[in-house]
Amino acid sequence: MNKTMGLFLVLTMVFVTFTANGNEVFAESGPQQVIVKYKEGSQLGVTAAATINQSGNAKMAALDVPAGETTAAFMEELRARGDVEFVEPDYPIELAYTPNDPEFAGLQYHHQRIETSAAWKQTRGSAGVVVAVIDNGMDVLHAELAGQFVAPYDALKKKVGTISPGFHGTHVAGLIAGSADNGIWGAGVAPRTKIMPIDVFDDGGLGYTSDLIHGIEYAVAANVDIINLSLGSYYYSEALNQSIQQAHKQGIVIVAAAGNDGTRNSHYPSSLANVISVGAVTSNDINSLFSNKGPTIDVTAPGTDIYSSLPNNLFGPLSGTSMAAPIVSGVAALIKADKPALSNKEIEKLIFSSADDLGKVGRDDVYGHGRVNARKALEN
Repeated sequence: MNKTMGLFLVLTMVFVTFTANGNEVFAESGPQQVIVKYKEGSQLGVTAAATINQSGNAKMAALDVPAGETTAAFMEELRARGDVEFVEPDYPIELAYTPNDPEFAGLQYHHQRIETSAAWKQTRGSAGVVVAVIDNGMDVLHAELAGQFVAPYDALKKKVGTISPGFHGTHVAGLIAGSADNGIWGAGVAPRTKIMPIDVFDDGGLGYTSDLIHGIEYAVAANVDIINLSLGSYYYSEALNQSIQQAHKQGIVIVAAAGNDGTRNSHYPSSLANVISVGAVTSNDINSLFSNKGPTIDVTAPGTDIYSSLPNNLFGPLSGTSMAAPIVSGVAALIKADKPALSNKEIEKLIFSSADDLGKVGRDDVYGHGRVNARKALEN
């Protein structure tokens, strides 16, 4: 008889310029256009470029830096002209973006820890990236999630299109892809990502390894990009291992919760090869007491008092490595959206190498490679 799978509810370019002895110093990939302010009464400026501002006869224009010429050299040429009052680099501007969801910058502290807002300057995810959340069901009508789901599947009933509104699964899904800028609650790490909800538990919360394997096989057949597994047991299954390895061989990033018993015992599927095993930390980047430890821990993420969606349009905190894992899945989704050509192994390495090192220098059995950092992962 299969052993029960327990759910843990314990719950690019950067432009730089500075002045040295009065001279501009540019980064190698400096601005590709300049702003020119022409002198009062200048007639040359009127035809020299498209006007972007006007005050009397004085003209201001944006000029592209000619191909093969540096920004600094082009600026010097313009300054030498008799009709130019001044010239300066035309730097890109960025929106100082924070979503209008009221709890994003308040209760959802994990966004500040992993620098979600900075990562969003590059991408907030893509509808072309699908994360399979294999869990206990999700509230598909939740205001934070209603537009985020594709092809819900009940693995026990072998039925597509309907799924129960699971408490745990709804929270996990919201952490990955909760809507941003809808004016309510919070936001997911990758709010433009799509979620494929796969329910592998019955209404009483009972699930088996065989159901999990079927859920994984369904996700693989659907060609998802990432699988989130906020569940597990301490029983090794070769069938589960083979299912996981087949999914990885097909290019899927697999993320799993490390377990919530504060033990070093092997936990599955998180302890299997080619699975990103995620431990939990607090708001102060201290190891959560419940979080499992050991040589298979790859990274950590915030997992104590994490706020996300709950069934019936509610919003609240849960604690556990079940909450840390979807934060990492969200970061993986951002990377996949930003760098779609990367393989699953390359995405894994990027998550590890960009993590903020905690504890002992280098990888350790408590924090793995460190606490995940979305901004650094996208900047690398």
